[in-house]
Amino acid sequence: MKKTAIILLLASFGHAQSRDASITLYKDGYGLVRQPITVKLQPGSNQVTYPNLPDKIEPASTFLSMSEGDVIYQKFNRDIFDTFVFLKKQLGNTVTAKTTEGKSVRGQLVGVDNNWLSIKSRSAVHVLNMSEVIEISSDYKKKSPSVRASMEWTVQSKSNGSVGGEIVYISGGFDWNANYRLIIDSNEKNAILVSQAIIFNNTDQDFVESSIELVEGDLKRRRKATHKMSRMASQSDNAAEAVFQLESSGDFVLYSLPASLTIPRNESVTVSLYADMEVQLTRIYLFENDETAKSEEPLAIEISFANGGKNIDVPLPAGTFQIYQRTESGGIFFAGEDLLPQTSVGESVTVVAGRAFNVIGKRTVMNYDRKKKSEEATILLEIKNNRKDKVNARITEHIFGDWVIRDPSRDYRKVDAETIQFDLMLGAYSSETVTYTYRKEWQ
Repeated sequence: MKKTAIILLLASFGHAQSRDASITLYKDGYGLVRQPITVKLQPGSNQVTYPNLPDKIEPASTFLSMSEGDVIYQKFNRDIFDTFVFLKKQLGNTVTAKTTEGKSVRGQLVGVDNNWLSIKSRSAVHVLNMSEVIEISSDYKKKSPSVRASMEWTVQSKSNGSVGGEIVYISGGFDWNANYRLIIDSNEKNAILVSQAIIFNNTDQDFVESSIELVEGDLKRRRKATHKMSRMASQSDNAAEAVFQLESSGDFVLYSLPASLTIPRNESVTVSLYADMEVQLTRIYLFENDETAKSEEPLAIEISFANGGKNIDVPLPAGTFQIYQRTESGGIFFAGEDLLPQTSVGESVTVVAGRAFNVIGKRTVMNYDRKKKSEEATILLEIKNNRKDKVNARITEHIFGDWVIRDPSRDYRKVDAETIQFDLMLGAYSSETVTYTYRKEWQ
């Protein structure tokens, strides 16, 4: 049977490159690649070879889809050149080694490992330290050693001519992450939300003029090993300005970039996720403790805004959330960082920026009485606002076990079986106190 061999692409020099691929990136360190191809088939059996595969490819995921012809056989060739394996195969053959001192030793290779090289000449056995060997040559000749893994298919065709298709595979080394910048006005009430997607290519292959899709959502995968993505990829200078288009895909959120994008190997590219959005902020100062804890500390700053309305009405993927504050003089400073979970439309975005210098909380246990089958404590909470404007504060108290609250100085809200909260509004340069007693009993 006549068999025609077709090599789609061979990178003879430099590193591999993919062009015009469609890449769907997930947040678990992998991506789905669809590589378009065109091959010229002849009637009968054709061998199609594609050597430009990334180093982190999952071979079992790979398949070839053709517009004409039947794929009969698929083989993944991982027999790529390896120096140490090559030397092992040369045991018993004649080699020549040159040392850092300029000495040449020629003879039969009788031993090799990571540290030592043993060559038998006519007069002696020469044991050389590998760190002192600068060159090893062999009389063995192998034509065109493979430097990259390749995939081969046997395609049965009835027609003669060019046929289109695509190679589909999953590869590790890809990742993406959302990055947000909240730039707060000097009045602390309004802000601009900047959203970006950072796309990572930690494979050994360039992806040129690629179509990019991003998937937000947790997919179940059963793998023996998970590719842990390194975030050390360098930042590409050609960050795209295009904004992703949001698509509905059932249980997941899909973002499509309308323009093609080049992602060089071991680099990252930053692309706008949405157009900048104006949001209105709510700021609350948090003081959180439990049972008999005593504390005096600056309060945490909680910043929130609604995801739903005129200016912002889009699903927000999980990512890093950086907060910047403008000053009255027109300057800007970094005001904190948090992690934003996946936030659907209709939910609130809530992040914590850090702790306030001018809003202080103090918690004192005024009385504590523990008996064999009961426990009772009286708590004094004081919030001081040293700012020149009014603020809202929320006190959260955690009490464990079977408890009741007695004699609260203010109304409280029971959040769950272990949590109560007091909401306060403090004027400029003022303070407020809260007292209550909790009692627990057990058998």
